[in-house]
Amino acid sequence: MAALLFLCLWPFLAHADWASTTVANKSAGEELIMQLENRLHPQNYTLESTHLEDIRSFFWWDGELKEEDELRATIDSEVPFAVLLEALAADHPYDLPMIVSSAHLGSEEEHKNHKHVMAIAVVNETKLEVAHGLAKSIVEVKFAACAQVAQLQMKDSEVEHFTIILKTLAAAKDQIEVEFGGLHFDFHPIQANEQYLKWIEDNTVVRPHVAEL
Repeated sequence: MAALLFLCLWPFLAHADWASTTVANKSAGEELIMQLENRLHPQNYTLESTHLEDIRSFFWWDGELKEEDELRATIDSEVPFAVLLEALAADHPYDLPMIVSSAHLGSEEEHKNHKHVMAIAVVNETKLEVAHGLAKSIVEVKFAACAQVAQLQMKDSEVEHFTIILKTLAAAKDQIEVEFGGLHFDFHPIQANEQYLKWIEDNTVVRPHVAEL
């Protein structure tokens, strides 16, 4: 249900202050949210809501393609992202956390030149193994530094639906659309902690010719 809620809220989230991060499991996520609230309370900030969802993550680390079960926490609030970023980073259990949000860009030129993006696709009526395989394939060729798969819990549905969310570079959009044209990705500019943005750059390869694999 959380994955479906996140997807439905995306048009709003793209223009609001929010933050998304990942941790190892639900208990780690709940602890991080509690620590975040403790840091924000003295500043008279409150969180509107938090969404926790289980995901499978595919990403490059130390030169190897990793695959891990994680928990994604998405925080909705009127707290400026800079404040959320600082507070989350202070207590985050990961050495190099993913702390991202939408980038609020004022002009078409800013959108055109923005470097880092989140790409979201819905994979309908398939099996978990297929969704995982698609996500892994995108990361394996370094079209994205990270891919996360979450199951959509749709009421009265007898088939399975999934979201695939990528963290990548805007320059990689064309090669993703050509090589994985069966998936419809919506691309959105993001902001994040500097270490994570640098990690995206280091683990995404933009090829001059898409066929160059």
